[in-house]
Amino acid sequence: MATRKKSKAKRASAQPGSAFSNVIDVGQQIWLAGLGAVARAQREGPKLFETLVMEGSELQSTQRENVQERTADLWKGLRSQLDSRTAGVRGKASETMDNLEDILQARVLKALQQLGVPTSHEIDALARKVKELNKSVQALTQAKTGKDGGRKAPTPTDQQGAAV
Repeated sequence: MATRKKSKAKRASAQPGSAFSNVIDVGQQIWLAGLGAVARAQREGPKLFETLVMEGSELQSTQRENVQERTADLWKGLRSQLDSRTAGVRGKASETMDNLEDILQARVLKALQQLGVPTSHEIDALARKVKELNKSVQALTQAKTGKDGGRKAPTPTDQQGAAV
C-alpha cells in the first residue's frame, strides 16, 4: 500500500509542477509575441504609418465628396421649397393687388357717377350719334343742293347779311 501512496503523491506533485511549467511556457510565449510585435512595429512602423496615412487620406476625400453631394442635395431641396413658397406668396400678393385694383376702380367709378361725369361708353355712344347726325346733315345738304339746280344752300352768315 505504501507504493500506492507514493504513486499518488508523485502524480499529485507532478501535475501541479506541469501546470506551473505550462503557465510559464504560455507566459514566455506571450512575452515573445509581445517582443515580436514590438520588433515588427519598429521594422514596419514607417510603412504602416504611410499606409495608414494614405488610407486616411482616401477616406477623407471620399467622406468630403459624400458631404458635398449631400449638402448640394439639401441646397437643391431647400431652393425648390423656397421657390414654391415664393411662387405661392407671389400668387396671393398678385390676387390681393387685383382685388384692391377692382375695389379702387369701383369706388372711382361711383364717385365720377355721383359728380355726373359720363363714362367712356356714354361718350362713345355720343360720338356715334354725332357721326350719324353729321352724315344725315350732309345727306340733307346734298339733297337740297341737288333740288335747287346746283345752287349753293345759303349759310347762316349769308342769311344774316341778306336781312341787313
